[in-house]
Amino acid sequence: MANRRRHVADVDTKSTLMDSVSTGTKARGFLRSLLARERVRQTLLLYGSDIGLIILTFGTGILNSRFLGPTQYGVYAFVITVVEAVMLFAGFGFPAAGARVVSLAKTRHDEQAVQGALVAIALVMGLCMSLLLATASPLIEWVFHTKEKGWFLIASLLCTLAPLQAMLTQACLGANRIGILATLNILPKALYLLGGLGMVVWAHLTAKTALMLYFGGSLASCLLALIALRIRFDQVRSLTREVTAEVKRYGFKAYLGGIADTSTYKLNNLLIAGYVDTNWLGFYSIASTMVSPMVRFSIALSNSAYRSLGQKKSINKKLFMANGAFLVASAILIAAVVRPFITIVLTRQFLPAVGLVYVLLATAFFQGMYQPINAFLCAHGKGRELRSISLVVCAVNLIISLALIPRLGAYGAAIGSSMAKCCELLGNIHYYRKITRQSCSSS
Repeated sequence: MANRRRHVADVDTKSTLMDSVSTGTKARGFLRSLLARERVRQTLLLYGSDIGLIILTFGTGILNSRFLGPTQYGVYAFVITVVEAVMLFAGFGFPAAGARVVSLAKTRHDEQAVQGALVAIALVMGLCMSLLLATASPLIEWVFHTKEKGWFLIASLLCTLAPLQAMLTQACLGANRIGILATLNILPKALYLLGGLGMVVWAHLTAKTALMLYFGGSLASCLLALIALRIRFDQVRSLTREVTAEVKRYGFKAYLGGIADTSTYKLNNLLIAGYVDTNWLGFYSIASTMVSPMVRFSIALSNSAYRSLGQKKSINKKLFMANGAFLVASAILIAAVVRPFITIVLTRQFLPAVGLVYVLLATAFFQGMYQPINAFLCAHGKGRELRSISLVVCAVNLIISLALIPRLGAYGAAIGSSMAKCCELLGNIHYYRKITRQSCSSS
C-alpha cells in the first residue's frame, strides 16, 4: 500500500514538472514570437533609449552641478536655454513637414533624396540661427546682466549645425529608421557625459568647455546619422519646393499648435513659482519626472508606427489595446512604488511630491492614450486639426491654471494639466472619427 502511494506521488511530481516545463517552453516561444515582430523591437528600442536618456540626463546634471559650480553652471544653463528657445521658434514646421514628405517617398532612393533636401534646409536654418545669436549677443548679455561677455558669440559659432539634429530626427521618423532615431536620441548626452568626465580627470570643466561638449556631441551624432542614412543631394531645389509646400499645407499649422501647447505648460511652472514657492515647483518637477516613463512608451510605440499609419485609413485596434494595457499597468506600478522610492532615493523631505504623482498619473494616462491618434493625424498631414486641438487645450489649461493655482498651488497645476490632457484626448478622438468616417464614405 505504501509503495503504491509513493508511486502515485512520483507520477504526480513528474506530471507537475512536465507541465511546468511545457508552460515555460510555451512562454519562451511566445516571447520569441513577440520579439520577432519588428514593431515590438522598434518600440522597445526607442523606449530603452528614452529611459537611458533620463538616466544620462540625471548623470550630466550631477556632473555639471558638482564640477561647474553655481556661477558657471548658471551661465551654461542660460546659454543652452536661449539656444533651445531659438530652435523652438526657428523650426517653422519644416521638421514635421519633412517627416511626412519622407514617409510618402516610394523608394529608398527617393527617401535619401528628400533627406538630402532636409539637410540643406537645416544648414540654412543653422546659419540663420548662428547669425541671429551673434547679432543679438550684446543685447542679450546687456538685458540679462551677464558678467562675462562673448558667451552667445561662442554659442553662435557652435550651434550652426544644431537644427540638423531636429531635422534628422524627423527624417528618421518618416523613413522608419528607428535604430538611427534611437541613436540620435541618446548619443549626444552620452558623448557629453564621457567628454565631461574626461575633462574632470585630465583638465578642468568650465562653462565654455561644457558648451563645446554639448554641441560637439550633437554634431558627432548628426554626422553618424548622415553616414548611416546615406543622404543623397539629388534634385535639392525641386524637393525643397515640395517640402515648403507641405510646410504651408500642414507643417506651419502644426508648428503654431505646438508652440501654443508648449508655452502654456511652461507657464504652469512660472505660476507655481509665483503663487506658491520654488520648493513646490521642485516637487512638481519631481512628480512630472516620475510619471514621464508612461508617456514615453506611448510616444515610442506611436513613432515606430508613424510611417505605416500614413498608409492606413484607421489605426489597428491591437495598437490601442497594447498602449492602454501598458498605461494602466505602469500607472498601478508607479502608484505602488512612488512613496518608498522617494523615501529611499530622495529622502523624506520630498514626500510632498507623492500626492502630485497620484494626480499626474491621470495626466500621463490621457497624454499616453492620444499618442497613436496624434501620430495618425500627423502622418496624414492634418495640420489644421492639430492646430485647433492645441489652441483649445491651450485655452483650457490657461483658464483652469489661473483659476486653481492661486487656490490649490501645485495641485491646481496638476489638476489643470489632467483636465487639459483629457480635452486633448477628446479632441484627437473627435478628429480621428471624423477623418475615418470620411475615408469610409469616399471608398
